[in-house]
Amino acid sequence: MAAADLRRTFVLASELKEGDLLVGGTRDDRVRQEAKRSLAAVRLGEISATALVDDGVSDALDRSLNAESLAEVSALTVARLKQILLSPAGADWARRYRDGLRSEAIAAVVKVMTDTELSSVARAIFNPLPDEPARLNSSRLRSAAIRPSFGEARPSAFGAEAAGWSGEGTTVGSPRHFGSRIQPNSPGDDEDDILLSILEGLTYGCGDVIIGLNPASDDVETIVRLEDLLRSVVERLRLPTRYCVLSDIVKQSRARARTPVDVGFQSLAGTSRALAGMVGLDVDGVLDLARGFPGCYFETGQGSAVTNSAAEGVDMVTLEARAYGVARHIRRQTGRWTIVNDVAGFIGPEVFRTTEQLQRACLEDVVMAKLHGLTMGLDVCATFHMGIEPEALQQTTRRIVELAAPAYLMAVAGNSDPMLGYLTTSFREHPQLRRQSGRHITTAMRKRLVALDVVAPDGEVPPARTGAQATASLYAVYMKEGGDRRSIDTLREEGASKIERLRARGYDLGYGHEAGYAAPPVVVARTRAIYAQARHALYAALDAGAVRAASPHHLRVGTTSRDREEYLAHPRSGELIREDDAERIVALRASRLPQVQVVISDGLNASAVNENLREVLPPLRKELAAAGIHVGEIDVVIQNGRVRAGYHVGALLDAGVVVHLIGERPGTGLDTLSAYLTYGRDRAGQSRWGPDLDHAATTAVCGIHRQGKPPSVATEEIARLVRRMFERRRSGVALDS
Repeated sequence: MAAADLRRTFVLASELKEGDLLVGGTRDDRVRQEAKRSLAAVRLGEISATALVDDGVSDALDRSLNAESLAEVSALTVARLKQILLSPAGADWARRYRDGLRSEAIAAVVKVMTDTELSSVARAIFNPLPDEPARLNSSRLRSAAIRPSFGEARPSAFGAEAAGWSGEGTTVGSPRHFGSRIQPNSPGDDEDDILLSILEGLTYGCGDVIIGLNPASDDVETIVRLEDLLRSVVERLRLPTRYCVLSDIVKQSRARARTPVDVGFQSLAGTSRALAGMVGLDVDGVLDLARGFPGCYFETGQGSAVTNSAAEGVDMVTLEARAYGVARHIRRQTGRWTIVNDVAGFIGPEVFRTTEQLQRACLEDVVMAKLHGLTMGLDVCATFHMGIEPEALQQTTRRIVELAAPAYLMAVAGNSDPMLGYLTTSFREHPQLRRQSGRHITTAMRKRLVALDVVAPDGEVPPARTGAQATASLYAVYMKEGGDRRSIDTLREEGASKIERLRARGYDLGYGHEAGYAAPPVVVARTRAIYAQARHALYAALDAGAVRAASPHHLRVGTTSRDREEYLAHPRSGELIREDDAERIVALRASRLPQVQVVISDGLNASAVNENLREVLPPLRKELAAAGIHVGEIDVVIQNGRVRAGYHVGALLDAGVVVHLIGERPGTGLDTLSAYLTYGRDRAGQSRWGPDLDHAATTAVCGIHRQGKPPSVATEEIARLVRRMFERRRSGVALDS
């Protein structure tokens, strides 16, 4: 079968998801079933011999395969592979032949399975990580005087329960394991926010796989500071877990020259074009840098390539399988401790519109990762513009844990991440999910948390050991282990005071839980309020007065989106300026082209522009003028504008740099602004503006808000970056190269 025909069969055989419609998918059930039948009859050897994409990812996938195993499975049809995997011997067969299964063949067999069949395979195959010798001393604390005290004696049954505990010997990814990644994000990279979020997560038994922080500021200075903070928590509390600051692997490599870095992080993709858009490297470049880290943490997720026009005509499931193939290749080449995290639902309704689509993607992805021999967890999440309510997402998460048996899930302080603005799994859900699944945190982490008096010997989380008192007690331990000489009581009081301040700022910390680990009413009300605020922000409009106060001279234009509903459901409609408005923008061109053109868009939150623009734009103009940089006199204000609409304006005005101020997607409870900064020339000095300009060409300054990144700080950062862009004649990933 020709590559184009095979690509089309793969696309049409996919279960319906919105994202696949962007590459030729169908809503027609009859067409889809016929494509599944055709795909089921294809032999694995034919798939391996047909390059769906001719690029560096395909080359890496070829090199990662075991030639002997590949030859042995090549005569199998996709239908026969499905039968084998569903048989009682399926798991053993997969372990034996997985290194001969091409990623596209794995994608094919997933496409012809029902949800029930996917669940059967997912619950049969596990890829535990090696039980490494403890990297950190997990013995008891050095002094009994600094043990946390919760004011209650332990129930006498604990000893008996521990003796019969069924999770002994549990390691990451093993059949009895269900763990978590603590994600302690802070909109301002505040160390108290991060520290107390980690400590609260520990009180719920979370964090046994990794503590992974998304930095709000992605500069090397911040990465170094946050790596040091995470290391201090792990070392002081002697936690048998890993830690990672989720910057790209290039910046982490620079940070590694200045401070120890435990785990290297990189998002992966299924095409070289998409991977280059993330990090400016192909597979071999990522592999070279990965060799320098003790461990690797990779993130993936269906939809990123298709929404960034980097799919090369390939469907989302197949692209996701190819990303797992890249992870397998790097793991085999480096021999490093490796985990993968599938962020399912983070992009929006243009990829998944329903919980059914989200569940299907999670089942597909877990099976594909397991067939690649990878240890993978899920971030079962939803953006606020998907319209999935918090309770519905929680129900979906419970079903996915039962059906897919992932190695771990995300864990945050409350269901809404305070920086990234999306719904995911809270700390307090994890004890309930562990009970439901009958699976446990790692034995090493359980023992350490028992020594810290956080969990019972059987791994259960007693009600008395959650809430502000428990978190404050761990704070006291942390401070004492760092050499603080104040009394335990004083340190507990300080911890409790800090928790109260964070709660006043909207953090879900210190509230504890109700029966069955249910969220207290105040927490439920808070989450619902964030959801309602986010839904309102999505439909907010730019306030003419607020815009005029910050930008006295501006031109208002629109994109090809007919209305807000089309804009939210079909992002590409917000990437191009309407034809008549494009002509008005061109008419602004003067004899002297602007070095910097300011663009202002509502994005996904016009309220963020209304609230923050006045504190950012006027001082930014002054900063740039003081640096001798000519800023266009008339700003372009876009209704229903996406980031790429700014690139279109850059092309129409042939600007040197576009500074695009745009409302971030809501969901944190704060209306935060972003600045996307793009240098418009290539290395030869020619214009590179265009609708398909890769986002890797853009540098972002995010989280701008008085309670996040203060506008004054953001203004200085934007001006500094613009000056640097003109000096180095580049932006985005290339700016630091």
